[in-house]
This record gives sequence, structure tokens and C-alpha cells, in this order.
Amino acid sequence: MKTRLALFSLALVVLPVLSAWLSGMGLPEHSAIEGNAMLPALIAGLVVAVAILLLDARTYRRTGSSLLHKQRRYIAWLSVAGAALGALLAYLNYYAESWMTAAGSLMQSLLLAALLGAVLLPGVLVTRLWLAGFPGLLRSLTRMPALPEPGREPAASLLLLAALSGLLGGAVWPAQLFWLLWLSPLLLLAALQVLWHESTIFSGLNQGDWSRIVLASLSGLLTGGMALATYTLAGGAVYFSLPMPPLSITLGLCLFGLLCLQLGDIMAEPWRGKKRSEIFKRKPFPIQVVVKKD
Repeated sequence: MKTRLALFSLALVVLPVLSAWLSGMGLPEHSAIEGNAMLPALIAGLVVAVAILLLDARTYRRTGSSLLHKQRRYIAWLSVAGAALGALLAYLNYYAESWMTAAGSLMQSLLLAALLGAVLLPGVLVTRLWLAGFPGLLRSLTRMPALPEPGREPAASLLLLAALSGLLGGAVWPAQLFWLLWLSPLLLLAALQVLWHESTIFSGLNQGDWSRIVLASLSGLLTGGMALATYTLAGGAVYFSLPMPPLSITLGLCLFGLLCLQLGDIMAEPWRGKKRSEIFKRKPFPIQVVVKKD
């Protein structure tokens, strides 16, 4: 787990700046707009935290499942991972400039994103658990059309190629490749999972189980949408430079939910007691050898 998370973080930090340096473009200047950022971000984080408590309590009364009651240490580590994820995404936005806030510097932008990420990641997983408590919804999502499962090594190679292309190319041509840049974190995490023989959030699709994909997307949309709405209602300044902003924001929040679920799966591995030492499993010798005794 630690190796995968370290490789993930290192790739997101190093590859964009390496691409900008090799292209000769240099580092972009931090862009900001006039308005407030700190207080609205604090209010948004507080509102999401209260919503987490209410949803978790509701889920516990209805189904008996609860992350806050039964997995408090896991939730604490999720907050740490969420803060790191928020800072990494804000760092990628430094190159993509998909949105601008009133943060006066890159460091302030990273701190604000870390603050929100610390509550958003647990919020997405708590919301997903709440949605999974509706039996009719969950049952219908597990009976969807099945998709063929690709081989592990080809899938890992393709995912890595797409992720690296997004991190390298998106930093130089953000207007053309912003969509691939924002897909790259999820693709990279999925590739690392495949390489380490762990399941991904897409693993159930070959059996027609779309519940994890759909519920995580809805959770990201609900949790992220609540944070964004609270931030703007509290007077927070934000400007989106994306094409078709409503659709792009909706898809981006759904993608954030998927990323949170995949990261949450990785963070849960110590609680499942799973260990992996090899990347690709050793293949058996292709020719059977038979030794006859005289």
C-alpha cells in the first residue's frame, strides 16, 4: 500500500513539472480572482462534516453499518489521505487552470484544498454507504449488463500509458488534454492496483455489478456539490474555465467520487490483512517437463 501511494503521489508531483521543463514553457504563474476563499472554505468543510455525522447516524439506525461507529481509525486515515489528495488535485489545477479561486498563492490554494479534501473523502464513502442502504437501488445496480474483463497485463499497460500521457501532455496542452489530465489520477491508481494484483473499482463489471461505479459517482456528485454550493453561498469566489461548465463540473464531481472510492479501497487494505510482494505473478514454465525414472 505504501509503495503504491508513494508512486502515485510522486507521479502527480513530478511528471507535470518535468513535462513543463522539457517543453521549455516553464512553470505557469498562479492565477487568482478577487473575493473571499478562507472563510467560505471553512464553512463548506463544516457543513460537509455535519452532513457526514447525520448520514452516518441515519445509516447506522437503518442498516447497522457505520464507518464512524465501527471504523474510526480508518476514517481518521481517510481524512489524512483526503487532505493529501485535495492538495495533489489543487497542484494539478496549477497547470490545468480548470478553476480559479481567491487564494492568493499556490501554497494557500494547496492548504484550502487539503482542508476540504480531509472531509470530502470520508464524506464520499459515508454517502456511498448510505446510498447502498437502499436495497432496491443496490439490487438493480448489481443486475446490469456485464462487460468483458481484459487481461491484467494489457490492462495495466494501457492504463499506465493513458495516465502518463495525461500527466505529461495535460501540463503542456491543458486546453486540449484537460480531460485526460483529470482522468490520470484514477487511471494511475487503477493501474497500480492491477500491477499489485489488487481489485479495482471496475472489477465487478465483468459480473454485471455496476453498484460501486454508480454509487461512488453519485456520492461524489452529492458530497462535492454540497461543498461547492455551500462555498459559493458563503461568499466564496470561484471561476471555472472549463467548456460547458455545468456538464464539466458534474462529470468532474462524479470522477472525484470514483477516485475517492479507489483510494479508500487502498487505505482499507491493512484492515483486510492483505499483502502483496510481487508485481506480476510468475508464469508457469510453458513447456511441461516430465522426468521418467529408469
